[in-house]
Amino acid sequence: MAAWLFAVVVLLVALSIAFPAYPQWITGVIAWGACLLLLPGLPRRQLIMSLVLVVLGVAGIVWGMASGKQGLVSIALAQNIPLTGLLIAVSFLQLIAVRADTATEPLRVGPNALGKTLLGVHLFGAVINFSAVAIFADRLSAYRKLTLQQAMALSQGFIIGATWSPFYGAMAAALTVSPSASLVQLMAWGFLLAMVGLTITWFTLTSKRHGEAKDFIGYPLHFESLWVPAVLAASVLAVHEWQPRWSVLAVIATLAPLVTIVTLFARDPLAAIPTLRQHVNRRLPLMNGELTLFMSAGVLSAGMSGAIHALGLGLPFTRFGPFEAGIVLVIMNVCAWIGLHPVILVSVIGPWLLPLDPDPNMLAMVFMMSWGVGLTACPTSNTMLVMAGRYGLPFGRMLNENRRYSLMMTAVCIAGLYAYAAVKDIAW
Repeated sequence: MAAWLFAVVVLLVALSIAFPAYPQWITGVIAWGACLLLLPGLPRRQLIMSLVLVVLGVAGIVWGMASGKQGLVSIALAQNIPLTGLLIAVSFLQLIAVRADTATEPLRVGPNALGKTLLGVHLFGAVINFSAVAIFADRLSAYRKLTLQQAMALSQGFIIGATWSPFYGAMAAALTVSPSASLVQLMAWGFLLAMVGLTITWFTLTSKRHGEAKDFIGYPLHFESLWVPAVLAASVLAVHEWQPRWSVLAVIATLAPLVTIVTLFARDPLAAIPTLRQHVNRRLPLMNGELTLFMSAGVLSAGMSGAIHALGLGLPFTRFGPFEAGIVLVIMNVCAWIGLHPVILVSVIGPWLLPLDPDPNMLAMVFMMSWGVGLTACPTSNTMLVMAGRYGLPFGRMLNENRRYSLMMTAVCIAGLYAYAAVKDIAW
């Protein structure tokens, strides 16, 4: 039942295009119903974190309502619904994104294999999220243990995609707080940063310190397999340019399942429905930890709005330029390095900064940068935890290696914020 309630959430988020006046809090009730049904199976760490977020959020809501703030309950239920719908919808793409014949193809070795692995996990991850990392890592570890260098390539190459991909939770969270941001500009600036990040990873792993990648065993990427990421990214941009008033998140929640369904029926009409049913029944419930965390962060965001109203809390800055954005980015990344997920930080910092009327693109960029850079060295990141636990990697050493990368990319991102500020008035 919980699995199919999650599927209903995707449908309702997609239908919001046709019915923009539909109250999203109703979808929030449905999503929370699914999360609560699966609560007994939630890992202890995620359960405690979600409970803390909800308790703090409810306290802030009660406080805000007592001081006269209206609509906080509806905000708590609806805040991260588009994000939740996007994550569920994108999960369907793993059914069609990666070729099956790579399971038996010989693995390549050397710097060229490293480059293809980085590009492959980045582009596939940009569409199917962590599933790409799992597919790549499972293939690479089938005959020998995953190495630290392979883990660095996969984690850094995947997570940096959060700086530009519309299929990541980062974009959804950023657009939830800053809905008037330009999708084209966010993707363009973020993609440039991602390319710099991949280049840094490549040079790091081909350095003498890591053996010049001579023994690096990489994933057998075929560029013709990249049609799914290419078609979907182009489709999202095309629909957004055609109907800029439509919610980007609702467009993705519509396109991802639709492209999957059409492709499955084109490949094998008889197997399409069983494949889809199996995905709903088996895969969607496994997303409960992530979805519960993001729904809980929505409650915290509403609570923060209530607490700020009740306290009459002053603004941290008088303006929001590249200098202030850089400070916020550093703070968010430091918090991520000690274990706070960016979705929590967005929920806390977003409502606080909005009264400054910040440039919507710059605000969204900061949130996406923190997601794509801070999470590479976050000890509570699902990517890092799964890679360490599932593949037996030294967690502390992997974090330290990624922290070097995260520090370098933080500096690159700050430079990117100044570059954006310098040219933002140029017509796009």
